[in-house]
Amino acid sequence: MGKYFGTDGIRGKYGEKLTPELAFKTGRALAEYFGKGDYFIARDTRVSGPRLERALSCGITDGGGSVVLCGVIPTPAVAYLAKKYKGLCGVMISASHNPPEYNGIKVFDGSGVKLNEEQEGSVEYYVDNPASYNVQAGEGDVGVRDLGFGARKEDAFLIQYPSNQSAYEPRIPNPEPRCSAPEPRITFLASATQEYIDYIVSVADADLSGLKVWLDCGYGAAATVAKEIFVALGADVTIENFRLRGEKINSGCGALYPDYVKNSIAGTDTRLGFSFDGDADRLSVVCDGQIIDGDSVLYNISKNRALKGGVVVGTVLSNLALEKKLAEEGKRLIRTPVGDKYICDLMFKKGYNLGGEQSGHYIVYPEATTGDGILSAIYFCKAVYKDGKFTPPVLLNLCPQKAIAEYAEPSILYRKDMQALIEAYNEKLGQSGRLIVRMSGTEPKVRVMAESEDEALVDETLAAFKGLILGVV
Repeated sequence: MGKYFGTDGIRGKYGEKLTPELAFKTGRALAEYFGKGDYFIARDTRVSGPRLERALSCGITDGGGSVVLCGVIPTPAVAYLAKKYKGLCGVMISASHNPPEYNGIKVFDGSGVKLNEEQEGSVEYYVDNPASYNVQAGEGDVGVRDLGFGARKEDAFLIQYPSNQSAYEPRIPNPEPRCSAPEPRITFLASATQEYIDYIVSVADADLSGLKVWLDCGYGAAATVAKEIFVALGADVTIENFRLRGEKINSGCGALYPDYVKNSIAGTDTRLGFSFDGDADRLSVVCDGQIIDGDSVLYNISKNRALKGGVVVGTVLSNLALEKKLAEEGKRLIRTPVGDKYICDLMFKKGYNLGGEQSGHYIVYPEATTGDGILSAIYFCKAVYKDGKFTPPVLLNLCPQKAIAEYAEPSILYRKDMQALIEAYNEKLGQSGRLIVRMSGTEPKVRVMAESEDEALVDETLAAFKGLILGVV
């Protein structure tokens, strides 16, 4: 991970790690790195989104770029639009599954692919070295020009959308948008939502006529497109948490809370429920009253695809049961570090056409160049619903796998007692088990995963690491 970029872009609590100032500097750095051209920007529903969007836009136009605003749409939608219109870059303002007080900046290149670590490092250099591209830093306000307007500085970052987008914004009066560039190049792509809907419907190639589905949009970006897509494919749709209420995004609902849709479906004749996170690149599945684990979701999607090279790309956290099940069918699981950008990187380099991680990111390539929760949900539907008949999904016999996440400084991973504990439990778990100890890419936490056929050993392992992290032992 870099100074600003984690496993999934720049992320943090708004006003603390992530500020309009940093968004401006990031936009200015992107313009320096990618050059003059079109930058497509979208966001989810978070309250802080408009201010970050405005600051980012000002930074890009200040550096000579042109901004195309796409409004509130899913992350995969802005990646698709940047690629379709041959933009230099696509940017999503979202903290994905994190709570409302967080926000983030995800960056895609012109092919709709997340930046690799080398590219992120170059952008970070320009963020930290504004003098290298002739930006004069003001005291306590690095890189941010005087936006004026006789109002609070943060209000100057708000963008007034066309009237047909008013539902996306709180009605906060604000003046004509201005940046420091002589003629700011900021336009609005009014067709963004419909273009993404039409694209997904066309590539999904699915007939869901007669299938009842229940969608939990988590008060996020899925609310602008999910129902329309499923209805266009013939499904009978019930939708909830679809209001564009950024102050409630991911709060007790959405992909991290599949129990919400599970409880909603209970007592109805709907067999399938899908939950999306704030920017709809992540998916949770409920089928016949049961929450389906991510590895089983990925396996069921794989059954309906001709896998390039017989390969499914997973991560170090993918359950051993998935690896064994694929091997029984003469297929392979190849693992990457945690993070869908690493999965995508390997897929694109090798031409593999399916990958995912148990947390709910699934990449169906080339239809999508990043995780797409809505498209993945449709592919799951195709695996269990054909010719008007429903077939229950295959559920993997998962090897016991548990994890903990505790707040700690990254330096703890290099302590001698931590290294000794890792070595000891790697030996205990042996060939039939696995241990992963890493820093979270989105939070200041140490994550420990243990996996073994011996569940008691898994519990013992996690207890030992938790004790060390919390200083109990």
